[in-house]
Amino acid sequence: MASRTEWYKTLRQTIKLEVGVGWSVRGRGEKEVQKTQVQYTYQDGLGKKNPRDYVVLPYDWSSRNQSQIITAVAELKRLITERSCTLVEAEKFRLEPIAHDKKGNINSLKAWKNMVDAFLEQRSNRRETTLKDLRTRLRRFLETMEKSPKPRNWEELLNRYAVMHFDGCPPGGQGRKRQIVDVVAFLRFAVEMGAPKDRWEPPSSDSNKMKALKKKLIGKSQPRNPTVPLKGEDLEMLLEALKQNEKHGLRMAVGLIGLFGLRPSELAVLRVEDGKLYVGHVKNNENTIGEQKLEDRRVIALDLPSLPGEGARLVRQYEAGLVKFPLSLSNAIKRANLKGEYKDVGDALRQLLQRYWMWKQLSKKIDGLKVYSLRHSFAWRSVKESKTPLSIRDASKFMGHDARTHLKHYGQWIDEAELEAAAERYKAGQEVAA
Repeated sequence: MASRTEWYKTLRQTIKLEVGVGWSVRGRGEKEVQKTQVQYTYQDGLGKKNPRDYVVLPYDWSSRNQSQIITAVAELKRLITERSCTLVEAEKFRLEPIAHDKKGNINSLKAWKNMVDAFLEQRSNRRETTLKDLRTRLRRFLETMEKSPKPRNWEELLNRYAVMHFDGCPPGGQGRKRQIVDVVAFLRFAVEMGAPKDRWEPPSSDSNKMKALKKKLIGKSQPRNPTVPLKGEDLEMLLEALKQNEKHGLRMAVGLIGLFGLRPSELAVLRVEDGKLYVGHVKNNENTIGEQKLEDRRVIALDLPSLPGEGARLVRQYEAGLVKFPLSLSNAIKRANLKGEYKDVGDALRQLLQRYWMWKQLSKKIDGLKVYSLRHSFAWRSVKESKTPLSIRDASKFMGHDARTHLKHYGQWIDEAELEAAAERYKAGQEVAA
C-alpha cells in the first residue's frame, strides 16, 4: 500500500508526464485540511529568476482528489496556450465557463463579470488613472448587459451603451471615442475567452461598418473655444490680492505658472541651478513610451511691467524654501512624484483657486477662466503686451512644445499680432516716404 508521502510524488510525476515542465502542485494552508496550489513557472531561460504564477484549486490536498487535480492542471495548460491568458484568468474561466442559451446568447451575467475581472487583471500594469477610467467603462458595460431587453450582439450592445451612458459626453469628444475603444477591446477579449464569435466580435476598426457606427455614436464635435488667457493687468491684480491676503504659497504657485508659462502639473518637477529655473517632464502618454528621456527645459520669466524681477524673486524663494506651496498642493506633488502621474497637481491647484475670492471675481469678469489661463497668460503677453513680441519659435520653446502646437492653440492671437505689426511697418514706411 502506497504511503502518504508516495501519493503526491506519484501525482507530481504524472502531471509532469501529462503537461510537461514548469508545472508543480503542493498543499497550501496551515489547518488540518489543505487546499491544492498550482504553480506555473514560465520558461524564459532565466533559471531561478523565471517568473511564476500561482492559483489555488477548490480541491483538498488529498490522495482522493488526484484525478481532479490532474484534470484541472491539464485544463489550465490548455486555456493558457489557446487563449494566451494568465493562470488566474484561466482558473476563473475554468470554474465559470460561459453559459449560452439555445440561440447562442450568453445568459450568465456572472460569466461576463468574470471576464471583466480577467480583462482588468490583464491590464493591471496600466497607470492608475487609466485603470480608474477602464473600471468605470466596464461597470457601465455590465449595466448595459443587465438591462432588459438584453443586447443580443456587439452592435446592439454598443448602440444601447451609447444611449445609456453618453449623455454626459459632448458629441465628437474624446470621452465617447475612448469609451467605444475600451468596450470594443473588451469584446474582442471576451471572444478569445469563449464568447460566440459570430455574435460578439466587432469588425475591424477600419471596416466600413465600424466606421459608420462610430460616426453615428460619437457624433460631430462642436467648435471648441480655446482657453482664455489671463491678461497682464488681471494677473497683476490676482498676485497683489494673494499678497495682501498673505497667501504666499498660493501666490508663488500662481506666479511661477503665469510668469514662466508652466503647465500646472510642472510645479512637481521644478529644479533651480545657478539661479536658473528648469522644468522636468510630466507628459507621459502612448506617444512618448520608449522615447529617450529628454533634458529638462530651461524657462525664463516674462515679468509684468509693474513687477520687474518678480520671476527671479519667486525662483529664489522656491530654491531657499522660504515659501512653501499650500499643504494640499504639496501633498498632491508628493503623490505625483511617487506614482509618476501628475494630473492631481493641477486638480489641487484648481480647487484652491476656485475657493479664492479674487479668482471668483475674475471668473465673473472673464468667461471660461481656467487654471490653464495662467499658462496662456505667458503666450498672450509674449505677442500682445510688448512692442517686441517673441517669435513663435522662441515662445513655443519656452513653453515646452513645438511651433505647430503653439500655432494650434495660440494662432488666433499670433496672427492678429502679426497683422497689427505689419500694419505698423506699412505706416512707418509711408511716413518715411512722405
